[in-house]
Amino acid sequence: MKYTSVLRASIATFSISLCSSFSMPPMISTSIQRSEIIATTRTQTSSSPLYSTSPSIDNNANVELLTEDQVQDYAKSVGVTINLTTLGPGYRAVARAIHDEEQIIGYCEGFVRPTGQILHVDKLEVWKKALDRAKAENPEGFKNGGQVFGVSLLLGYVSVLHGKKSGCGKAEFLAIDDEAFQHKRLVRFFSRAGFNRIRYVGDDIANIPDRLVWGGCGTLMNQTIDNLLILWSKILSKNKF
Repeated sequence: MKYTSVLRASIATFSISLCSSFSMPPMISTSIQRSEIIATTRTQTSSSPLYSTSPSIDNNANVELLTEDQVQDYAKSVGVTINLTTLGPGYRAVARAIHDEEQIIGYCEGFVRPTGQILHVDKLEVWKKALDRAKAENPEGFKNGGQVFGVSLLLGYVSVLHGKKSGCGKAEFLAIDDEAFQHKRLVRFFSRAGFNRIRYVGDDIANIPDRLVWGGCGTLMNQTIDNLLILWSKILSKNKF
């Protein structure tokens, strides 16, 4: 099957080893085309704007961070189950339709960097075809994540919470630039989700070290684990708790 990477891995040899070590369940279809693999920037509900204003990050705010159990309960209430598995420094969070757990909606995977307290986000993908199928089969129960950031926020929260438990202080990824329009959408989406733009990793000589780390060109983005959990707890609490 051909996938479109939204967030790409860093060290190629580690990535290959990580992917082969996990047992990824089969996807819904073996003939998903590029146009049908929709990045997380397109996982909004039809009634919600794609880039709505999200709550600002305020470290002094009295925000109670949601636990993994609370997020799991929230996910189930909007028709999704989220499961996290780990192997060594690697992790993978998988979202499935609650009415049929053989239906995979999306996943987030990466690893905890051994050289620093950084959660390295390798890939975050959500499939529009899977969303449409889940909605068609469970129109009353499936609510596409229950907020404007969709299922991707649920996958992200569980993954970032895993990073916090693993001692990470920051989450980092590369918004890959393989299509100009899509790249702009990715950067805008993740900026709204709380990430900071660090710099653009280009194809010049000066960026060779970064390209070796990330495996391509794009916009490097990061945010502290605590800031992300604060912001995302606000979003989820506003919609459910």
